[in-house]
Parts: sequence; structure tokens; C-alpha cells
Amino acid sequence: MYNPNQELIFSVLKFFNEKGYKETAHMFERESKCYFNRRYFEEMVLSANWDEAEKYLSDFTQIDDNQHSTKTYFLIRRNKFLEALDRNDRAKALEIFKKDLKTFSDRSVDLYKEVVQLMTLDDIWKHDSLSKYGNLGNASRNTVLQLNWMIEMNPLFIGKLEFPSIVSQSLQCLFNQRVESGYCFDMKYFEEMMLSGNWDEAEKYISGFTKIGDNSYSNDIFLLIRKCKFLEALDRKDHVKATEILVNDLVMFKPINGDFFKQMAQLLKLDDIWKHKSVLEFEDFESLRRNTALQLKNIIEANPLFNSKLKSPSIKSQSDLDDAESSKISKTERKISALTYTNEGDAVLLLLTNAHILWKWPGQVNAIDRPWICQPKDAFTMKNEYGGINHEVVDPYFALSTNDSYLYSASGGKVSVFNMKTLEKEDSIMPPPPAATCIAIDPDSNKVAIGMRNSTIIIYNRLSKEIEAELVGHTGRVTGLAFSKALNILVSSGADAKIFTWNVNRWKKRLKTLLLLRPTLYIDIWFHQDQRHFLLVHKYRLAIYRAYTLKCELKWTPSIRIPISFAKFSCDGQVYASFCNGDIIIFDGSTLGPLYVILGEVYMEKNRSFGHTPVIAAHPKKPYQFAVGLSNGDCYVIEKEETAFDPLKMS
Repeated sequence: MYNPNQELIFSVLKFFNEKGYKETAHMFERESKCYFNRRYFEEMVLSANWDEAEKYLSDFTQIDDNQHSTKTYFLIRRNKFLEALDRNDRAKALEIFKKDLKTFSDRSVDLYKEVVQLMTLDDIWKHDSLSKYGNLGNASRNTVLQLNWMIEMNPLFIGKLEFPSIVSQSLQCLFNQRVESGYCFDMKYFEEMMLSGNWDEAEKYISGFTKIGDNSYSNDIFLLIRKCKFLEALDRKDHVKATEILVNDLVMFKPINGDFFKQMAQLLKLDDIWKHKSVLEFEDFESLRRNTALQLKNIIEANPLFNSKLKSPSIKSQSDLDDAESSKISKTERKISALTYTNEGDAVLLLLTNAHILWKWPGQVNAIDRPWICQPKDAFTMKNEYGGINHEVVDPYFALSTNDSYLYSASGGKVSVFNMKTLEKEDSIMPPPPAATCIAIDPDSNKVAIGMRNSTIIIYNRLSKEIEAELVGHTGRVTGLAFSKALNILVSSGADAKIFTWNVNRWKKRLKTLLLLRPTLYIDIWFHQDQRHFLLVHKYRLAIYRAYTLKCELKWTPSIRIPISFAKFSCDGQVYASFCNGDIIIFDGSTLGPLYVILGEVYMEKNRSFGHTPVIAAHPKKPYQFAVGLSNGDCYVIEKEETAFDPLKMS
């Protein structure tokens, strides 16, 4: 919680920014040391304003404070050096090396050698360490990405990277902006005003969305707000103010609810209002205010005028797992382990440990319309066998057929086969041990490939319900499977860090390759739309392979050791990747260069406990939309609009 001084500082900062006093705001940020403005810092780096960027940084941390600070300074100075070389100013580059970089070269012989080599090249972008960028712009954008991560991981910046939501008169411009938009109703903001007793501000905010007389829900909203305002005046013994509120604010409700008005008039005559039967259930005004805030939340959510206004239009949360329809799922079962769109793009399917939820939209999935849960009458019959899984050994997994007609799913027990038209279980196959670890469905046949914990791959015929083949080659659990329609092959990955291709006609092994990577339980593969390339997803690497030859054509390794939790191709060949800190990066599929970064704090609801290992699903028809599922049960549909996410905007 912020102390009064911090609240005042943030209020002043907000005022400066709203009035356009940008330079004053940045000076105040540096002097107060309460808020590190990442967007401003980022802009300085991208515009090559190196000295100002380092000066701004120096007010928050020094070069030797910790390893994160040291790396941050190094990245700034290295790009400053590269910029001088890029414009062929060798003298300036040498000056930067002697003045700014030499302190780092003393710690690294390799760095010293690289700097010397770069100063001898006519085209520095042909050097091995820079060839993946191609030009200064790409290198700078990558530097921004690394800088952001370094700052986020630096303990000296804890509590200084987010601008708090402050209910204050100094935020009037922000408040007015929300009201005038009339589009997105911020429930959390409204609740804060109610709980802090800002009755006039609360009513002014709500009036931007509805008026008295619109419907019975709207009438109740205004009635409750004004009731709180009236009771607060009585609680502090200000009968003059209470009478004024009764006459000016509450008398209009007399024709609507005469009994209520009579009760309020009776309260006006009492010395102790808490003995009156209408408020007897509450201990004090604080408990009444909390109860009223909850009542208002329920009324607003039930009000049809707010149906499409309760979430952000560009980033929509579908974290509604506590509603009545899904209350039968226990809290221990809410880890979203798998996530996919239907191939038609009209629904999102989640696997929450062992229970499936199908969210359906009135058309294509979008971030404006509210979806509904499609379930059979007896609720969650779409459940897998589950006896308490050790997720270090087996992760729940599913695969949906290309015509959206059936689903194969496993959560450590038997593999369940669901009819997606009726949402009922048709069959259970492959009882463990060993347990199924991954599943893929051949789009052109009734063949289903099931990877097992004991390193084998079972080929199952859905129609004959028989095992056609058992593929042997991996020496660790099978972690990923994908069919290529164009090449008529199956590709498999394993915890042994091996990739195999198999001929689907005779189920013979074609090729194999050993990844020069540390074996891990998370290695997955996904085919590109051309069906000739696939994406390899490793905990610490993304790579694109040519499937027919198993030749690696592109790779990307994060410079910061934050594990990759999931990655997949979009429908237009870009790569969406999520990381275990909640961040998402969108990569250019032709270069594997980062295009956009979306921080977890941007799309996740505030004050929600964050679950790690987010999974991603790409919309089959909209390249600008994807869904993210977290292990705390929240699911988000995110749409990239023209101005919603600029390249590499970090905050």
C-alpha cells in the first residue's frame, strides 16, 4: 500500500502528464525515485539518446549495484558503440570503447575480442554476433527487449515499475475520459470510489453509462449510491446535510419505492440509526458500505446496458471460472493445462487439469462480445480420468480433430474420446501405465498418434478401435507430435532431445536429429501452415526446421534465462511465445526476430494471483488474435488492434 507521500507524488506526476508537462514529469520521476518510466526510457534508447537514457537510469541504480544493473548499463553502452560503427565513425567508436566499454571488457576476454573485430569490419552486421539483426534498428529493438527484462528482474526496481490507480481529484481528466468514452466500464475503479466514500464521483462515473429511468437495475444503482451518501451524513450526525440529500437526491425515488423513502425519513429522526430495522444487520457504516459495493457489482453485471462494457475492448479477460455454471470445478482443478480454438474459430476449448470448458461466441471469437459456457445438462461430464497428477512427470494434453467433431484428451489416466457435437464421452482407451503425454490427429485419416511416458508412440485407428503400430526410437518420454499433410509424415520430439520423422504409410523411421540442447520435459513441435516447416519449442530456444530434411533454418535463444512456457504459429506464420513470467512475444516467422512484446501486467487482471506456465492458442483465421490461459484458471482473449500494441512497447 502506498503511503500518503507516495500518493501525493503519483497524483502530481499524473497531473503533469495530463497537462503536457512531460519534461517536468520526467525530472520529478528521477528526483522522487518512486516511478521508473519504462516507456520514456525505451523511447530514448530507440531514438539513440544514449546519454539521456543513462542519466535517467543513474537516478535509480548505479553500474555496480548488482548484476542486473551492470548488464543494463552494458546494453546501453554497447548499442551506443554499435551506432557509431554503423555510421562509420571509427573515432567516436574508439572513444566510446575507451570511456564506456573498457570497464566491461576487463571482465570478459570474449567481449574485448568482439569489440576489436567489429572495429576492423566494413559491415558490422555480417559479424556472427550481429548477423541475426541485419541493421541497427533491429538491434536496438532487441536491446529494448533485453533492457526491459533486466529492469523487471532487478530488485532495486520493485514497486517502481507500475503506476498505481489513484482515486483522487487530481485525476479528474482521467476520470472524465473514462466517462466520456461510455464504452468500457471499469468495475474496479467504481468499487474503489464506493469503498472510499467518493459518492459524487461514483455517481458521476456511472452516469456516463446509464441514467435514472433507463431500467430497474439503473434505478437501483443510483438509489444505493445516494442511500450510502445519506447514511454517511447521519452516521456523522450531520442532520442538515442528510436532510438536504433526502430532499434533493432521494425524493425522486418516492414514486418508485415509497417504503424505502419512508424508512429513510424515519432514520432522519433517530439519534442512533444502527438500531433501525433497515440497517440492524450491519455493525457499522464500514460494513454497510462493503455490502453495498458488492450489491452494486451484482446489479451492474446483471444490467443489460453493461453487457459489452465490463471489459477492455482490446484486451478481454474471460476469467469467469467462479460463476454459477462452473462452480463445480474445485480450486485445485483450475490449472489451465491446454488451450485451443475450434477450427471454425467460433469457440475456445480449455483443459483445466482434467475438466474441459468450451467457451462459445455468437460468431467468430472476439474481444468484445461475451461468450457463454457450452456444457451438457449434468454439467462437467467432459472430464478425464484423474488421480492427482505429478505435473513434473505428465502434463494434461488434448488434440481436436480438423472438423471439430471429436476430441482426444488425457490427464494421466485413460485417454478420453469426446464427441464435440454432444459434448459427451464416447470412449476411454490406453489405460496406464504408461501414461499418455501428447496426442496428434492425422487430418486425412482416422489415425491418432499418442506419445507415451515410456518413450513409445502408439498409432491408434479411431474407427476400428485398434492399435495399428508402436513406434520405437526415443529414449525418454515423448513430448511432442505433429502430422504433415503435405509431406505425409509424423514428426516427434522427446525429452531425450531427439527429433524423429516417420513415414505414415508404413510407419517406418525416416530421419532423426539430436538437438544440441539440454534435455528437458518441455520440447514441443507445431507445423507451419505450409506443412513443410515446423516450430520447435524448447524451454530455452525457439527454432524453425525444414521437416523433410530436419535442417534447422532459424533459431532464437533468449539472452535472459526466463523459460519459454509455450509457443505456436499464428495463422499467417508469425510465432506467439509465452514466458514463465507472464510476458508474451510475437516473432516474425520469416526471421524469428521479435516484433511485439506484451507484458503480463498489461493483459492480466490486477490483484489476481498469477499462475505460471501460460499456454497460448492462435485464432485459425485472425492473425491478430490469440488466447492465453494461466495456471490460476484465468483465460484471456487478446486482439492486436492498429494502435493497441506498437512494436516493442513495454508498458
